[in-house]
Amino acid sequence: NKFEVWHSITKDKRSLYETKDKKLTDDSIIRIAEKEYDCILTKKDIEQMSNNFGLYLQKYKMIL
Repeated sequence: NKFEVWHSITKDKRSLYETKDKKLTDDSIIRIAEKEYDCILTKKDIEQMSNNFGLYLQKYKMIL
């Protein structure tokens, strides 16, 4: 699920991927998703999830 991957990278494990001098960018999120999670994210996917985080989280919790 793209949301699970995006949430894991940007929220749960953000400190693993970010340093003081290097912040997460859309390109780095896409690269990490492809390498570590075998998931293809696009900039459009990232933008939608960022803008609608609450809605996605609510739907995700309902599924669980």
